[in-house]
Amino acid sequence: MNLKYTWYKILSILIFTFSFTLLINTNDVKASSSNNNEKNQSLMIMLDSESELGNIAREIRMKFKNIKVKEIDAINVLVAENFSGDEIEEFKTYLKQDLGVSEDEIATDLSLDVPIVEKISHGTSLLLDNYEINSPNIYDELLWDIKLVTNNYASYQLSKGSPEIKVGIIDSGIDFNHPALKDNIISQGHSFVPGEMSTQDYLGHGTMVAGVIAADGKMKGIAPEIGLVPYKVFDAKGANSSWVIEAIIQATNDDMDVVNLSLSTFKSLKNKDDRAIIKAYEKAFRYAKKHNTTLVVSAGNEGLDITNPKLLAEQLEKPEDLIIHLPGGSNHLITVAATNKKNLLSTYSNYGKNVSILAPGGSYEFDTETYTLDLTSMTLTTFPTNLPQTFISQYLGLDHGYEMTVGTSVAAPKVTAIVALLKSEYLKTNNKEMKNEQVEKVLYQTSMKLDGYDKHISQSGIINAYNALSKMKKYK
Repeated sequence: MNLKYTWYKILSILIFTFSFTLLINTNDVKASSSNNNEKNQSLMIMLDSESELGNIAREIRMKFKNIKVKEIDAINVLVAENFSGDEIEEFKTYLKQDLGVSEDEIATDLSLDVPIVEKISHGTSLLLDNYEINSPNIYDELLWDIKLVTNNYASYQLSKGSPEIKVGIIDSGIDFNHPALKDNIISQGHSFVPGEMSTQDYLGHGTMVAGVIAADGKMKGIAPEIGLVPYKVFDAKGANSSWVIEAIIQATNDDMDVVNLSLSTFKSLKNKDDRAIIKAYEKAFRYAKKHNTTLVVSAGNEGLDITNPKLLAEQLEKPEDLIIHLPGGSNHLITVAATNKKNLLSTYSNYGKNVSILAPGGSYEFDTETYTLDLTSMTLTTFPTNLPQTFISQYLGLDHGYEMTVGTSVAAPKVTAIVALLKSEYLKTNNKEMKNEQVEKVLYQTSMKLDGYDKHISQSGIINAYNALSKMKKYK
């Protein structure tokens, strides 16, 4: 069989195969149409106490009958939505003049778009080295990343996890009908997208993340017996930071042991609205940490050093600004950068001293002389069965519901899965929860160091489930 195909045959499905990482880049996203903004625009109001929160919420509901007000009691934040026309300006004036809310406590939270997928030029061919198309071993042959992290599946002999340990996935939902995932989904979860009650995945990203963690079908995730719960914050138009923050609080209240956030945003420390939203994020992070819910997040896919706000602003061509990356980079969670098949930092991956650890995320490896793309440098995961199968998946002879992708979005869930495994083993042995600090210590101590390891890239090396589970003997 000829293994090379011209790129025009698969260009139409690149939206499924380029990064699929749903990066929320607030500094680069252009405003949507006014109608879309009116529909999705919301305000976040940061308050000092729960009593103040309740009093102001009651006053708002009496004055503005049509505005939807949600109280996030855990962090004393109000979210106001469903504005019409210029009502939002009237609302802000009322907050400041009638209710005495400070300007600094009010943040406009505009709807953010799903980013545009980068296109690869025509004339590119596919290269699969010596891999046999439609091989009965094709799934195993493509799972280089899972084999690396599990020591060629040896970690399964130590632990596959338990449904008693719950993993929350804050994303686009999960495909409830996927044969490799449906038995792992222990709850319908929650949707934070206005007007959308279902947590079924119609975009694909959440299902991809879920597969890395717990698939148990033609491919196996790192923790194939762990329990999954979806928290939907994305629709086809994007997400609001307030939805993500609400989801973190809800997942914590639902007693999730670990939560995966394969999403990211940039916020300006000089922008009033951004500063307020940063404060709300940090409150949510601290709340989760206080309740021993581990947050694992992706570092993002812009290929930037996210260590320093001034340096990051310069890299984003905003030299007069000070910019931070969220959620990744906070001290209250585990931030994951991506590596390639050669165990080197993937060129697209963000990195920095505030990145916690590394995990395989794959890459696009091109032969510049022959203009060929080696698909085996990408990673395999699950994909919704309600969405069309891509040409690449068909070309490889994969079943509908399995696709190739790359990104920090599929690196982070590998860490999430190992956290779940560690907590599962600790609970089984000690009949109590493993503390986040203990989990992180084991993760970092058992990571595999890169050649030429540099803490400017990450605080520790590439995660390894077998090493981490073996280390758990010390805690028995």
